[in-house]
Amino acid sequence: MSDFKLPSATQWGIPSSTKRALLVHGLGCSSLTWERVAEALAREGYFVVAPNLIGHGFRTGTDFRMATVARDLHPYLAHADYDVIIAHSWGSAVVATLLSSLPRSRPTSLVLVDPSLEFPPEFVKAIKEEWANRVANIKSVEDFMEQFPKWTRLDAITRVVGLQACASPDVIREILTQNDPWAFGHLLSNCPPNITITVLIANPEVEKHIPKHPQITCSIIPGVTHWVQYEAPERIVDAALQSVDEGRKVTVQGD
Repeated sequence: MSDFKLPSATQWGIPSSTKRALLVHGLGCSSLTWERVAEALAREGYFVVAPNLIGHGFRTGTDFRMATVARDLHPYLAHADYDVIIAHSWGSAVVATLLSSLPRSRPTSLVLVDPSLEFPPEFVKAIKEEWANRVANIKSVEDFMEQFPKWTRLDAITRVVGLQACASPDVIREILTQNDPWAFGHLLSNCPPNITITVLIANPEVEKHIPKHPQITCSIIPGVTHWVQYEAPERIVDAALQSVDEGRKVTVQGD
């Protein structure tokens, strides 16, 4: 992994590990949003890579169409095989767009964390300025900890850093504008046979956007907000490890 240039990423674990995980952040966040999940996976022997998507992590850009953002991840897939890909929120829509490009040569587990796959046009219109304002007027670490009592100080810090590293409020506006209509749930219906998808849901309304498919499993996590990686990181790690383990068992049985 270290012998080629990545667009921008944070890494955890030992690069020579045979177990690999790719973590994709959400809107207005950065690779550091995965700190606690990534550390836990690294302790399990994984080499973990978390890219910074276009317009995030101090990266600039003007083309924020989902296909372009997904294509930006191709270098990671071209130079490594991943046992598991975990994505949160907007990142789940990016991964759904990427689904047909994932390697078919080995089992791959996807874990989508409270995915943002479907937004009605009226919802996008209503929240566009509100979400852009989160970048324009960033709350303090203390404010986030007061708003989200289950967060650690580290969680709040990585949230603030993600917002500070977002190129501008226009990035949020353009992502929402350039991907109109925001409709990506149907892409999961084309799940390749070597891929299993686990969907972890904080908001039960999300489940209706997930197509019925034998390779897709949904699990509702009670008592958490949209920020599952901060409030229940162990649920994400457990889901990832279980999915990978089950995929390996199926491969062994098939052999």
